[in-house]
Parts: sequence; structure tokens; C-alpha cells
Amino acid sequence: MRREFTAEGYLVDLAKDGKELVTILDSAVSHDLLILDLDMPCAGGPELLEHVLESKPLLPVVVHTFLTDDTTHSAIQKAAAFLEKSGTNLDQLKEVVISVLRKCYPSRFGSMEACDGDETP
Repeated sequence: MRREFTAEGYLVDLAKDGKELVTILDSAVSHDLLILDLDMPCAGGPELLEHVLESKPLLPVVVHTFLTDDTTHSAIQKAAAFLEKSGTNLDQLKEVVISVLRKCYPSRFGSMEACDGDETP
């Protein structure tokens, strides 16, 4: 996935687990979007998503994970997008990513409605 998104021109940071993700997000480096797999080791799941949404409320999150019983969790409902992970949907994930970026950052990625329907971050 990193190779594919890098080839598309994206700058990509990877986290091997939930703890590393929190460290990356708490750093001074700004990110435009997070693709989150809820099955990450060490502090994964909807609780990690809740933490991200609370600590970085303007950061759009695309949840890309295997279908779980947690899909009705309130934090998942607040994500910018949800895409069930499968071995063949990388092109679909790329489409979701650019759609979310355009929606959340219309001046940088093309115009669409604002990220949360109200205003652009």
C-alpha cells in the first residue's frame, strides 16, 4: 500500500501498531489524512479511533479494515469514510482517499463540499 500511494505522489508515514500511531500523530508533523486499520496491534480498535478523533478532530480518517462487529460503534460513524478491507480493493481505497481529500481540502485537491458539511478545516 505504501508503494502504491507513494507512486501516486503522496507522502506516507507508516505505524506498525497503535502506540506508534499515537506517537506519530502527537509529533509536530502535520498530516492531511489517516488510513486506519482497526486491527492494529497494541491499542487498536474503535478505542484508538476515538483517541484520534478526540486528539485530532480536523484530521479526516478513512477506516480501512476487515468487517467487524464494531462497524456500528459511534467512533466509526464519525470517520470520514469506511471501506471494508479485501485483497482486491486498493484502487477503491485510492478513490476513497482522493474523494475525502477533495471534500476536506477543496482548495488543495479540487472542489467538493466541506469535510463535515459545514466548513473546511
